[in-house]
Amino acid sequence: MALESPIQRDGDVGFIGYSSRVNPVTLPAGMLQISENMRLDRGVAVTRRGAKRMLDDVNLTGTPLTIPFNLSATPEVEATNPVIESSYAGGIFASEVMRSPDDTGSIEIIILAGPDRAYTFLNSDELTNTSMAWSSGVIAVDGTDNLVTENNDELVVTNLQAEITFPSSPDEIIEPSDKVSMMQAFDRLYLFREADVTRSGWGTLLTNSLGISVAGSWATVNVDGHGFSGGTRVRIDGSTSPAFDGHEYDISSISTDSFTIAVPSGTTPDASANIKVRRVKPPLYWSGVPGDNFVRPPAGIPDVGISYRRMRSAPWANYINNRIIVPDGRQNVMLSDVFDPDTFDTFWSSFRVGVGGNDKIMAVHPWIENSFLVFCRKSIWLATVGQTSNAGGNDYSIDTAVSRLDLLTDEIGCCARRTIATAGQFIYFLSDSGVYRLDSRLDLKLRGDTKPLSDPISDQIASLNSNIIEDSVGLYFDNRYYVAVPLAGSIDSNNGVFIYNQLQEAWETRDTYGVGVNNFLVSDYGQRRRIFITNRSGKLMLLDEVEAGDESPSSSVDITSPVPGRIVTRRYGMGSMDSKRFVRSLADVVVPDGGSLTVSALTYNPDRTRRTGDILPDVQQGVENTSGNLEDYTLKQSIRRKAHYAEIEFLTTAGRPEIRNVSIEAALASLPQTETRNTA
Repeated sequence: MALESPIQRDGDVGFIGYSSRVNPVTLPAGMLQISENMRLDRGVAVTRRGAKRMLDDVNLTGTPLTIPFNLSATPEVEATNPVIESSYAGGIFASEVMRSPDDTGSIEIIILAGPDRAYTFLNSDELTNTSMAWSSGVIAVDGTDNLVTENNDELVVTNLQAEITFPSSPDEIIEPSDKVSMMQAFDRLYLFREADVTRSGWGTLLTNSLGISVAGSWATVNVDGHGFSGGTRVRIDGSTSPAFDGHEYDISSISTDSFTIAVPSGTTPDASANIKVRRVKPPLYWSGVPGDNFVRPPAGIPDVGISYRRMRSAPWANYINNRIIVPDGRQNVMLSDVFDPDTFDTFWSSFRVGVGGNDKIMAVHPWIENSFLVFCRKSIWLATVGQTSNAGGNDYSIDTAVSRLDLLTDEIGCCARRTIATAGQFIYFLSDSGVYRLDSRLDLKLRGDTKPLSDPISDQIASLNSNIIEDSVGLYFDNRYYVAVPLAGSIDSNNGVFIYNQLQEAWETRDTYGVGVNNFLVSDYGQRRRIFITNRSGKLMLLDEVEAGDESPSSSVDITSPVPGRIVTRRYGMGSMDSKRFVRSLADVVVPDGGSLTVSALTYNPDRTRRTGDILPDVQQGVENTSGNLEDYTLKQSIRRKAHYAEIEFLTTAGRPEIRNVSIEAALASLPQTETRNTA
């Protein structure tokens, strides 16, 4: 005789990723609807480790108490009566990992660029006797002001703040609206800055009717009421004289309606009105030598001739094939000479993409065999650059016979330069339509396959703040692609991190932290390569380090907050749309000492969505381990509701619980009547 209500079971024996866009009823086994602050290793969902606060004692100017307000005292107001400012001028604007140029004691340093100086951080595990000579007097160790020096083969701690100052001339301070980046090349750490041209004093000015006059090795640029100061660097464009078309100069002396600059003798004047003059922020570089500070690269006409240029001010640059590549306007890039960062050939070592189109270059990324990818906002190009040596020296130019520029696609582009990351044959990047991946097996051509990699989570990607999406940042590390983005509600930083697991070919989780993620850095910590993050408010955090949770970003509030992990399973229906009575859920979990989690069952149809505890007197089932040991549990939760579908939600509230598998049981309608006939 058939059972009145046969019991069926559905569930997942492991978890491989999540997909928030797809109908949860149609998700395949092992896929979750939601995964937040979790890691899905070997099919087990476990709460991520917390972030550790590093480098407490960097004295940043005007550190904010509450974002976006900065509480500080003014000369007119006593410190006991702070004022509320609408902007925050302090913090960390850029960060980078630099390898010291010492051949015998090379060490890795994290550099953090503040408004008027940079700060250093070095993991104490990196220090060895061979590196003491380089690090002494320069490096802050393991989050303190302390420096380590060598004394009779022992490490001795001394107190000294590790700072690398910027030049004191008028345009060196980084403003909050500047575009800033850092890069190591030629054993130098370069700091690139571009001022916001909409700010007062930074827009384009025009010469008056006197134009530019030349007397010997000095030129006088006539601009009414320019407001510049001595030492300011300016860019001059649009002149018929080559010396005043695209070059940058440091101002030597000023008057109300003119200023003077140094030029080569014999320079042709241009007595024309409306020659463009704009104040710029030059790049800075640090040699990595103890005691040295940041300096400007030279300005003016290079020694090799007027048709060449010096390194110009730009918001970013790349270092590829022993050349520095910098943007030159919206659609141009320039390549330095090989092994020479201060000489750029604008004729033989530059190229332009999408001439006159509604597009702009966002990034240049290295690829294979003398080629690199040029990412524009709406298109992607492949540049193949052949190099020809002139006169057998270091003077290399582009071999036009073998060099070319090919359009890969004009269907998508890159919206955030720092999200581009190479992982073997793949290149990940963020576009206005989501996260994409180029695949060399298709010769990097995207035609016929333009579905974004982020399609399974496109509902979450669609809510990003488009006003600051250019500040998103990506990293490929440990078989995962991390992309930090500004979720809805973010004002000035990336408040969410999506992680794609390349081994499992699925999106693994979305992380959130107590601080914004403005940059990812990878450096040594505890004999391993680890991920650090920096953020605008001046914090350096080490990811996946603290078992108990995220440490407070503020050193004055020493609190560790549990990581709020969450997963929601696919929607179980036992293969039918019929109403059924869901009996119970079962879950195999591991809870560490001090850890806890709660489990809820959510049912759908025929009337409304219900969570366990909404109507019946029972509540969400939870488990807290206070035994002092790691414990395994099989959680059996009663549901006792009629519905078409049900799903299970896990919330971790302390520690790092693991969810190994989950299943759900339901009593289906009785089997239809049947007749059996036996014939003798």
